[in-house]
Amino acid sequence: MKKPMLVTLLLLTVITSTNKAQYYYKDIISNKQVIAERKVLKEQNIRNILVHSFEGNGEVSPGFFCEKKISKDYRRIETYTKSNITGKALLTAFYNDKDQLIQSTDSSALSVTSSVYYYNDKGNITSIVSHSHSHDDDFSTSLVEEHQYVYDAKGIPAKMFRIRNHSDSSTIIFTSDENGNVIDENDMSKNGKHYYYYYNDKNWLTDIVKFNVVKARLLPDFIFEYNSSGQVTQMVTVEEGVSNDYYTWKYVYNDGLRIIEKCFSKENILLGYFEYEYN
Repeated sequence: MKKPMLVTLLLLTVITSTNKAQYYYKDIISNKQVIAERKVLKEQNIRNILVHSFEGNGEVSPGFFCEKKISKDYRRIETYTKSNITGKALLTAFYNDKDQLIQSTDSSALSVTSSVYYYNDKGNITSIVSHSHSHDDDFSTSLVEEHQYVYDAKGIPAKMFRIRNHSDSSTIIFTSDENGNVIDENDMSKNGKHYYYYYNDKNWLTDIVKFNVVKARLLPDFIFEYNSSGQVTQMVTVEEGVSNDYYTWKYVYNDGLRIIEKCFSKENILLGYFEYEYN
């Protein structure tokens, strides 16, 4: 079983980090999920959220603090986190009058990443421009990355151009099914990955899969389950590497708000959990 402080670090990734490298999931689907979650908060006049972290044995995670503050007009949301392992971090999100996410800034003592989102008149993301800067005692690095999306006549993503530092460019090709769901994401660069997306009969994403070279077969990176409202009730995340360890996240909701979030190991051992307090 993981040591308590490592459990805290694992749990923190849910709040302070983005998803894996699948572009369609990270850029498009996750964006829609964030906007949908904000809509529920706005409808219920939620302005403050405290997140309490516990270890698998029920003890409070040492040194952990997380608070989300929402402005009166719901156009600015700040998420402040602190732990003994990762230090302090602040994630700030800005929304426009169309309820679209237009900018996010994720900052810590060692790095800052700021992303700006652009949309077309149909509300589809056309471009995401991210500036990242990190530094320590010895090194300082900067990266500018732009994702330019191209849509077909039906408004479904057809391709994306990923441009790094204004020069290094690659193309990601998307294929969709008859329902308009993106089912295939193929990074055409030399070492690019190929992902497959699967959906249920309600067109809700259930699996993200790629070919595992070590196992010589297709294996999932993510598996999702939902409630009747379309909210994720379980997410399985598979780690990279030979062992293919995985974690199962289970979510409990009350009146549309997530109130409990638990993480289980491959052996079905409870590693830790969050409890959400809304005001």
